[in-house]
Amino acid sequence: MEFLVKRQLQTMMLLLLFTAGCVQADIAVLVHGYHSSGNAWRSGITQLLGNNGWNDAGFYTPQGNFGLFGKPLNNSGKHIVTAELPSEAPVEIQADLLTQYLHDINERFPEQKIHLVAHSAGGIVARLALINHYNQSKQFNVVQLITIATPHLGSLIADVANRASDTPLGIIAPFVGADEINRAEILYKQLGREEKNHFLYRLNRQPHPPIKYTSIIRGDSSIMNGDWLVSSSRQNMALVPAIGANAQIILTPGDHHLKYADGYLLLALLP
Repeated sequence: MEFLVKRQLQTMMLLLLFTAGCVQADIAVLVHGYHSSGNAWRSGITQLLGNNGWNDAGFYTPQGNFGLFGKPLNNSGKHIVTAELPSEAPVEIQADLLTQYLHDINERFPEQKIHLVAHSAGGIVARLALINHYNQSKQFNVVQLITIATPHLGSLIADVANRASDTPLGIIAPFVGADEINRAEILYKQLGREEKNHFLYRLNRQPHPPIKYTSIIRGDSSIMNGDWLVSSSRQNMALVPAIGANAQIILTPGDHHLKYADGYLLLALLP
């Protein structure tokens, strides 16, 4: 009897050692949108995730990965990092930089599963980064993409801003504090409505990697309380021909900006 108990204890210890060495690591990369920065995620969402088991490992910039108050990235546990991108630059430039960040994570922590979470135009940037890598027959360890209020089918407001840059308003914009109209002219063209936008039309028909896709959609498009920047139907990845029924959709209230409540949705969608 004593022999059997010892054998059982030894077996349990071996199992514990084995499972301890196989703890799955996860990292959520948070991507901001146009005219924004990683701080948009730090107005409550990262704190909420941090209170629920996610270590805030800081942020990525072109100069590298910098920590804040949490532990640095490592091969165990759950981590979040924000990605700093030049938000007024064309989508290709932002996607190339995001790709560099993802490469760094892959090389340093090959066992980590990566969860891309993107707000607004950041969702288009994230998709292009994934598509480019997938078409080169390379693999990130990205397992899902979650987008929040992303104009997957374009935005009428972007069309209006693009037209404004081609009018006298574009000339006087720097003198009235609106010079981003000129700086982001190419980006506006890329974020315009798909039916008038060669870039977005082509992007939406490129092969996407076989990962999990989720669209968090602002269900109200009214000017007073809703997302009047991007209509609900244009935020829906299920309407992107290359993704279709592979996308899950979640309708939420509120305007275009990130909300503290988005953090609760992420807790439900992330591992």
